[in-house]
Amino acid sequence: MTTVLQTLTLLQVTDSSFPSGAFAFSNGLEGVIQDGFVRDSTQIEEILRDHLVPRWLMFDRVFLSAAHVAAATSADLDAVDSDCNTRMVAPAMRAASLGVGRSLLTTHARMQTPTAAAWHQDVLTGSRWGHAPVVQGAMGAALGLGLAEVAAGALFGQISAAISACIRMGRLGALEAQKIVARILATAAAGLAEPCPALPSGFSPLLDIAAQRRPVGRARLFAN
Repeated sequence: MTTVLQTLTLLQVTDSSFPSGAFAFSNGLEGVIQDGFVRDSTQIEEILRDHLVPRWLMFDRVFLSAAHVAAATSADLDAVDSDCNTRMVAPAMRAASLGVGRSLLTTHARMQTPTAAAWHQDVLTGSRWGHAPVVQGAMGAALGLGLAEVAAGALFGQISAAISACIRMGRLGALEAQKIVARILATAAAGLAEPCPALPSGFSPLLDIAAQRRPVGRARLFAN
C-alpha cells in the first residue's frame, strides 16, 4: 500500500516546478503544430491519445520498468540503459531523452537521492548514458516508490509537458487544456492497467519526423 509520504514524494517529482528537464521538450508536438498537421484542440487530443501515450506505453514504459527492477545493480542498469540507447533510433528523440535524463540526474544528485551522484558523474564523463525512462525508473526505486506509481508519474509528466507546450504556443486555453487532460488520463490509466510489454516497440512517425526535421537546438522553444 502506498503511504502518504510516498504519495507526497510522487507529487513532488511530477510537479512542473521539479527541475527534471522534461518540460523543455515537446516530444515533436511543437513540430507537427508548426508544420500544420495539428490545427485545433480536437487534433491535439487525437495526437496525444493515438501517438504520444501509446508510444510511451510501448517503449518508455518497458525501460522504466526494467530500470526500476535493476536499480540496485549498476551492471544490470547499464544493460537496460544501453538497450534503450540502441533502440531509440531517431537522433532528436535520443538527444532529448539524454538531455532530460541528465537534468533529472543532476537534480537527484543535488537532492542526495541514493546512487544518483555517482551515476551523474559517470554520465558527465561519458562512461554511462542516462536515458530519461531509465533514470526515472531507477530514481523512483531509490526514493522508495513502487513501480506503478513511478510509471503513472512519468506518463503524467509526458502528457503534462505536451499540454503545457500547446498552451505556451497559444493553441490551447487553460480550461480547454484541462478538459483534454482529463480525457487523456482515462486513456493512460487504461493503458497502465495492461501488462507492461516484454519488448519495447512503438510507432509514432509523425512525432518522430517532426522532431527530426529540426536540429535539436531549434526543436525546443522551451529549453531551460
